[in-house]
Amino acid sequence: MKVGEKKQYVPIFVGSTFSDMQLYRRVARDALTQLETIVRGMEQFGSKPGSPLEECLQIVKSCQVYVGLFGMRYGSIPDGHEKSMTHLEYDAAQESQLPSLIYIIDEENQPILPKDIEFGPGAEKLRNLKAQLKKRHMVSFFTTPEDLRARVLHDVPELLKRTGAEVTGELDLNSGQSDTEILRQFEMLPKMFSGRPVVVQFTTQGTFHSAFAEACWALGLEIGATVVDRLQLSTGATMQIFAERDIALKLCQMPRGSTISANAVTAFGTYNQPCFVDDEIVLTRETEIGLVIKNILSTP
Repeated sequence: MKVGEKKQYVPIFVGSTFSDMQLYRRVARDALTQLETIVRGMEQFGSKPGSPLEECLQIVKSCQVYVGLFGMRYGSIPDGHEKSMTHLEYDAAQESQLPSLIYIIDEENQPILPKDIEFGPGAEKLRNLKAQLKKRHMVSFFTTPEDLRARVLHDVPELLKRTGAEVTGELDLNSGQSDTEILRQFEMLPKMFSGRPVVVQFTTQGTFHSAFAEACWALGLEIGATVVDRLQLSTGATMQIFAERDIALKLCQMPRGSTISANAVTAFGTYNQPCFVDDEIVLTRETEIGLVIKNILSTP
């Protein structure tokens, strides 16, 4: 947000299960804080006179927007109820007619630890809840924490504008930093500066090719529908450029030497690479960084 403009300070509730979604909650909260909203959720419950459920639902109803993060656990069910705390939070938001953004983990493209998957009756209730969410909302599917962060940074400003929240001008998500400065910081500290939107310009070499599965896993991109090339940006930096589906097809069809301006998001991720050491398979942690093209602004 530009200096001197009135900040919106919209209270937004972040609902999810906790143990399996801690990292995702953290990046969502960081993104919402970057947008200068008031973030509310289970972290603020603390010591209150009412029951945990009563206090939680009161906090939901006091907010203006609901952001729901749904993984592979249904969550704990309070005594005397048939629904989990997370489900009841969602119901309270809908009863209060809060504008809602729903994010569901992409279980087809994001590895999930067994300890973070619920089985039995809870799994069936979770399936039914997700089916309900898909019918009621335009659901967004996320993979890595960095992918979720980028989606929240994109979706929330649009939602606030549609719902009439106080947004007087364009939101400056990077606190006045230039794209060149963001890219420089991303090269040095890619994990810290992942998920930042930037406008980039580069010249195609006609060598975009299918991205390796490991890179797609690390960055939360669709395997078999993603292309990549290592190109020099107009800033002088050289980076991997990734694109999915329709945008990938457009880039592959561009003639060699085409100069392109595009909206992109910085992306960082890791994956396990098996290798042989003394006749044993050892997993080593590898990193993947690059820019994911979200929209082509101009072409020749």
